[in-house]
Amino acid sequence: MKKTSKKFFIGALAAATVINLFSPIPLFAQTTPTAAGFCTRIAEVASRLDQRIADREGQISARRQERSDNLAKRRSERDARMSENRARRDVNREEHYAQLEARATTDAQKQAVAAFKSAVEAAISARKTAVDAAISSFKQGVDSAIASRKLGMDAAISAFKSARIVAADKAKADCAAGVAPRTARETFRMSMRAARDKFKSDVQATEKLRDSVESLHVSRRQAVEKAFDDFKAAMEKARTDLKAALQTAP
Repeated sequence: MKKTSKKFFIGALAAATVINLFSPIPLFAQTTPTAAGFCTRIAEVASRLDQRIADREGQISARRQERSDNLAKRRSERDARMSENRARRDVNREEHYAQLEARATTDAQKQAVAAFKSAVEAAISARKTAVDAAISSFKQGVDSAIASRKLGMDAAISAFKSARIVAADKAKADCAAGVAPRTARETFRMSMRAARDKFKSDVQATEKLRDSVESLHVSRRQAVEKAFDDFKAAMEKARTDLKAALQTAP
């Protein structure tokens, strides 16, 4: 019973889906025309950048949806396997109870078997409650981390887009004011470089959520291990009590 459940939880802890949700997003590329043609092509440059941003946003959205679907599917499959395992163990346990009850011939023996059954069911209920709580807490923590990362990424993209608009508007204003195309181009290029650097920094900040997910893994593993250790101790006591009761029963 314990071996089967632990195998399930070890597999769950190793699920790569949650970690994959935190893979880095490539930075937006950017090119600019030569200095001589910069002022006449600034609108074209801005349009190309906007298209690249839109393409990247589409890729990010598709990736998020795919990962979300995979996570939901794997959770559903694990939950189904756990329910099946629990149901199978319930049947086996009832068969074991029936065998014990068939061997009990005196009232004292029957009472000892009933007490054993009650103790086992209490231990199983306590383990189930603890394990379910650990799983629920883990899922909620992961969902929260995913949502936080999404907010961080969306904010990073929004900031980059705003920076692009400001840089292009500045370039247009410089060109209209008679600033040398080379100077206007360099100012634009440096502004976009700063925007890309900030975007990179913002993305790296979201990667810190990996630590919180790993912490969730550890917390769930510890909670599940404690639940099984407590169950094992309760079962040992129930068996010892049953054995002693049967030995002293008339």
